[in-house]
Amino acid sequence: MNTNALTMIFRKNKYVFHCMSELPEKSCYLLKFEMKACNLDFIIELHHDIHKRMFIYAVFPLKIFPKKRNSIAILITLLNNNLASGCWELNMQDGTLRFRISYIYEEDESRFEQVFMEHLDEAIRFTDVCTPAMLAVIFANANPHEVFQQLTESVDVSLN
Repeated sequence: MNTNALTMIFRKNKYVFHCMSELPEKSCYLLKFEMKACNLDFIIELHHDIHKRMFIYAVFPLKIFPKKRNSIAILITLLNNNLASGCWELNMQDGTLRFRISYIYEEDESRFEQVFMEHLDEAIRFTDVCTPAMLAVIFANANPHEVFQQLTESVDVSLN
C-alpha cells in the first residue's frame, strides 16, 4: 500500500494532517481531532515492510503527573481488561499516555480504506468516551475504580 492511498483518504474525509516522516520502511502522519473533553493528536504509522502493520495512536494532550501515574495505571488496566481491541499505554517514566490500535492491513485498496476508517473511528470513539474519566482521576482526585464503575454503567467500554 502506498502512502498516496492514505493521504487521499485523509483529504477525502477533510482531515487536517501533517506528514511527520516518509521513509521507505515507514510513513508517519499526525491528525488532530476535537473531542468532547479536549483536543487529541492521532499519530498514524504505516509500515511498508513484509508484515504490513498499521498503528493508530491517540496521544493524551498532557503528561500524567508523577503522583497520578499509579491511579491512571489502575484505570487503564481496568479499561484494557474490558476492551475488544486496542489498549491504553502509560509510560511510567515520562507520563506519556496514549491509546493504540494496531492491525495488519491488506494490500487491496478497496478494503484498505474501509478497514482503516473502522479502526480510526473506533480509536476516536473510545478515547472520546474515556478522556473525561482520565481527567477526573487527574484533576478531581476521583477514585479510578469508581470512575471505571460509573463509566461502564453508562457505556459499553468494550466497543462491542
